[in-house]
Amino acid sequence: MKEFYTIVDGYNVIGQSEHLKALALESLEEARKALLLDLVNYDARQQGELICVFDAYDVKRAESTEWFHGVKIIYSREKETADSVIERLVYDLYDKHITRITVVTSDLSEQHAIFGTGALRISSREFLTELDEDKELLEQDMKEMNTFKPRTRIDIDEETKLRLERLRRGLDE
Repeated sequence: MKEFYTIVDGYNVIGQSEHLKALALESLEEARKALLLDLVNYDARQQGELICVFDAYDVKRAESTEWFHGVKIIYSREKETADSVIERLVYDLYDKHITRITVVTSDLSEQHAIFGTGALRISSREFLTELDEDKELLEQDMKEMNTFKPRTRIDIDEETKLRLERLRRGLDE
């Protein structure tokens, strides 16, 4: 059993983001994918398991689970809300002495339910701010990696580099 879990109410986060909300008006699938890509990058820097839950309330199907680059995605079953799935997950995963569960939601009734089970809560807006900060850190790390990437594995002076290049080309014997 893992010790750290972050459970995200997917549509709640989309609804709190101006960018994702606008994207959802055009294509809900694209908004989900954009959120999941952000979650993948966030998850890469975190400990534990990240689970994103989406309502499938009006869709006639059973609950389904899939993975997207390490992020577990759960679609609720017909006539079940994401809140119900999240409450069940928190109840099933929580162990007072070894687990820390953080639920990302701005749904007030959901907040009250998860507090009763021992989980922590972060609002969707706070989480979006955290995602933005994490995205900036990732971009900064990538710039640093590209800036400081050594061209060779060992540090050698220019004269030696030229001599080795001449040897490689068969110009020195």
